[in-house]
Amino acid sequence: MGETAEEMTMKRNRIVALVCLFVPILIALADDEEPDVETLVKQADQLAREKKFDEALVAIRKAIQKEPNNDRWLMVASEINRRAGHFADGKRDALAAIRIHKERGNNGAALALYYALVAGNAYGNEEPELALEYCRKVIDLGPSKAGESVYKDAKTYEDLLLKKTYTITWKCDPSNPRHRKFIRDSIPVALPKDGLPYQSVAVQIKGAKSHRIIKGEANDVANVVPDGDETFEVINKVTLSPVSYKAKLAKAVESRGVGSVPPNVRPYLGPADSIDPSSPVLKKVADEVKGSNSVETVRNILAWLKKNVKYKDESSDITKLDFKSVDEIIERGHAECRGYTMLFAALCRSAGVPARPVWGVLFVGKAFKSHNWDEVYIAGVGWVPVDPQAAETFGWLPINRVRMFMDLRKSPTSEENVPLLNLLFMNGEKLQFEQSRP
Repeated sequence: MGETAEEMTMKRNRIVALVCLFVPILIALADDEEPDVETLVKQADQLAREKKFDEALVAIRKAIQKEPNNDRWLMVASEINRRAGHFADGKRDALAAIRIHKERGNNGAALALYYALVAGNAYGNEEPELALEYCRKVIDLGPSKAGESVYKDAKTYEDLLLKKTYTITWKCDPSNPRHRKFIRDSIPVALPKDGLPYQSVAVQIKGAKSHRIIKGEANDVANVVPDGDETFEVINKVTLSPVSYKAKLAKAVESRGVGSVPPNVRPYLGPADSIDPSSPVLKKVADEVKGSNSVETVRNILAWLKKNVKYKDESSDITKLDFKSVDEIIERGHAECRGYTMLFAALCRSAGVPARPVWGVLFVGKAFKSHNWDEVYIAGVGWVPVDPQAAETFGWLPINRVRMFMDLRKSPTSEENVPLLNLLFMNGEKLQFEQSRP
């Protein structure tokens, strides 16, 4: 049946009511114009300061859409992308800014800033050759043309991209009472690891009766026969090179990380002092972070650590742990650098990725400090360095770290760390170093 006149009237009245309701809204929307370009850029800057990078990028992209040939807005986008970790996008925006700037015949201080942004984003994107090229473009302009701040940033990045040699000297005193319990016919002393893709070492020992260097898969050791209680010197020339594992890791992802674990790597899936990979506490987290391949799993663990563990140093002795089991770190939510490395290794092992913590020294300017990081075994790639406190170092370790010793014991009473303890207890922590270019 058709509608009655009364029903038609009621429907018409409802439509009129809806139109009356929405007309003011539509008028208001029409009057609410989109912010102008300057407002959008200010919004992007404020959002970036608040670390709301995705929202900041939306705002700056709107500004670029309105003025696509404005190199300044591309510069802002490049910097936000760099801070957000979107390095490929940041590099693209900086290169576009350079092109537009040059097309207009400009060659001022802004160009140096754009060069520096290419360098910074290329470094984050693990493209050392491109990063070094653009650092040197800034440096060639000099501090007066580039600006002191931009020039200084370029020099900082250049320092991270050039091969360097540290001459590290430990003066070891075998008469130190703390060391006595470790004395044998010869004293095993930890050495920096030689033969790594990013690290090579030449060793000289002075003041001892004799010595023999033993190179192992995980550690290198000097067996030193001292001349009585006379101090001897261990002099290491350590050459570090910037090496990226990015391409190899990408290939491992494509192959889904498939590959057998060599016999000498299998122990790094098992238990160790303070680590039980089968622990329910570890397994719960490992089940959450396990990915479709080893590379994805490692990245998930790094993200989990960033979210759930804070840095806190309560230890005054680098030879001792401030926990009995890494499970405690998960429960308390904080750790110092050694705790980070032990927990990271434990989570990797629990998730099926071989991992081991390492100890070394970190150089910053004219100072150094003890530091710990990790190595993970990726099928088809080998051992890959990573500092679990900085996810971006996975396969892209800064060259201010000298890898010394695989810092782990099979049990609380085993002696794998004796060479390292010998080095430290013989006043070895008081090292001297010089830096040079090879």
